Amino acid sequence: MNPKLTDEAVASLPLSRGRADLLEEIVSTPLRERTEPSVVRAGRTRWVAPLVAATVAALALVPLWWGGGGDGTGGPAGTAVGQRTGHEPVAAESYRVVLDAPGWTLVTSAVEEASAELTYERGTQVVSVMWGEADSYEDYLVDREHITDPRSPGEPIVVLGLESRLWAYGATDHTVLRPVQHGHWAEVRGSGMDREAYEGLLTRLRQVDLAGFEAVLSGEAVTSAERAEAIAEILDAIRSVADPALPPGLDPASITSEQVDPYHLGADVAGAVACAWLGEYRAARRAGQDERAATAVTALGTSRDWPVLVEMRDEGDYAEVVWQFADDVAEGRLPRYREALGCPR
Repeated sequence: MNPKLTDEAVASLPLSRGRADLLEEIVSTPLRERTEPSVVRAGRTRWVAPLVAATVAALALVPLWWGGGGDGTGGPAGTAVGQRTGHEPVAAESYRVVLDAPGWTLVTSAVEEASAELTYERGTQVVSVMWGEADSYEDYLVDREHITDPRSPGEPIVVLGLESRLWAYGATDHTVLRPVQHGHWAEVRGSGMDREAYEGLLTRLRQVDLAGFEAVLSGEAVTSAERAEAIAEILDAIRSVADPALPPGLDPASITSEQVDPYHLGADVAGAVACAWLGEYRAARRAGQDERAATAVTALGTSRDWPVLVEMRDEGDYAEVVWQFADDVAEGRLPRYREALGCPR
């Protein structure tokens, strides 16, 4: 989803001391804390039309299974919940897990090709749904076993037809780790509710394929079918304020993203352009080509007018990071930018 933060990356971020201290704290956080689902409200920027009409979404999202009672309250603690009626087989591509419960709103989505974290809210209650690839399952399992002291394998509970493991962080905070199926594990954490209510929500989970998953995302999300057009729109908007918008050798078709959240999609696209211009500036400086370096400085200077960054400004810090690097090169400095912006090596 995001490039791995390292000490070098933190040191290179052109942020205020307070913000840099916070990033240092994040980097130094033990693995156990960093792998717990977090509730982070991602910024959202609108670049494409709404996904689908509500009626179309309803048709596309016919549940693959239904479990528990019609009200989704679930059974008492320790009962098997979330079982598909008749244990219908699940297609290999339907490893994505979503929550389908009345009154709950999907508020954030951080999505990559084979992993994701979704956050749902209802009042003060929060449910985080995660899934990832099989090779990371053991690390998560060991981490969750240390939620309790002494270490515990968790309580058995059936979720989506598979025996899973449940742990309690507290009386109103529980998590379930579902083992690998079709190459992916899943985890569901609920806070702000007792165990009975939490288990009731486990009966409202369902597995969907890519098309079904994209249909449940909020109207601000960018589907795979819309992504190429959204990227083209962002680049066209940059061209409207920058000439040239892209450095020599950068093919617009090479700028891609797997993000469905508009903020993160915008960061991928703006970051690709900024990385290319910073690389151009670096190469020009090393070659002693002053005119070439000046072109890169001018192009980066227009970044304060790039519509994508202007819209992202109030949603997160990415725009400020790009602008600080633009200021650095304008003053003749060569910043350490690659890890901070997630640039390719």
